Amino acid sequence: MDRTRFEFLIEDGVLERVIAEEEVSSTNDVAKRLSRDGFSGRALIISELQTAGRGRLGRNWSSPAGTGIWMSLLDTEIEHLENISGITLLAGLAVTETVNDYMGTDSARIKWPNDVVINGRKVCGILTELVSSGDKGSVIVGIGINASIREFPEELRDKATSLLIEMGSTPDREKIASEVVRRLTELSSVYRTSGNLSFIQDRYQSLMVNREKEVILSSANGDFFDNPYIAKGIDEEGNLIVQDKAGEPHVVRSGEISVRGMLGYV
Repeated sequence: MDRTRFEFLIEDGVLERVIAEEEVSSTNDVAKRLSRDGFSGRALIISELQTAGRGRLGRNWSSPAGTGIWMSLLDTEIEHLENISGITLLAGLAVTETVNDYMGTDSARIKWPNDVVINGRKVCGILTELVSSGDKGSVIVGIGINASIREFPEELRDKATSLLIEMGSTPDREKIASEVVRRLTELSSVYRTSGNLSFIQDRYQSLMVNREKEVILSSANGDFFDNPYIAKGIDEEGNLIVQDKAGEPHVVRSGEISVRGMLGYV
């Protein structure tokens, strides 16, 4: 990654620092160290390669060199820690709208709570983590976008895709990454003021890949008893609202819950 292409984000007051590396264990790990070392403000950490990238629920995240946007946004100015789960949804919205604008289509969709998909296949995963100290803390949003991967292993071909595969041309990774950071920063600023996600509900729900479709809810303890449910949308806190077979609504908080379609991933 060319660090100089992100410097305008510092000049514009979006970030205080940019760290661009050739190889890291994970960009979230670098962000955690930066936070614990006393950094204050917002920082972007981006790398060509992650040797130990990870996703939600402890899953591994493949991060081949030079083929993706492997980055983390660190924000140390978080006061209301109980609201940080909503930042994952803001990141999903920022990525989805950026990708759609860049591709000139509306094919990117959000799979609640933390995936972005194109044509039913995953193109981006998001991992939000907290480094806390007393009543204040730092939020780290790890974002992995498959940018220029040409081919996936057989076991992933029906589940994963890349911008290159979908567009037929190599994407400008720095341009996409900087726009995601700008949008996420703007959304987070409004979120701080509003205290809830009502300001993005309509936008988010219009992009949900599973809205008004049957979904299977599962956790470490197995599938939910009343599966399948109908995904209806999100509430002001970013929780998923589903409807059971009797037509009764239920609130699903992200935590350890997975959502999948009736016939597979979506």
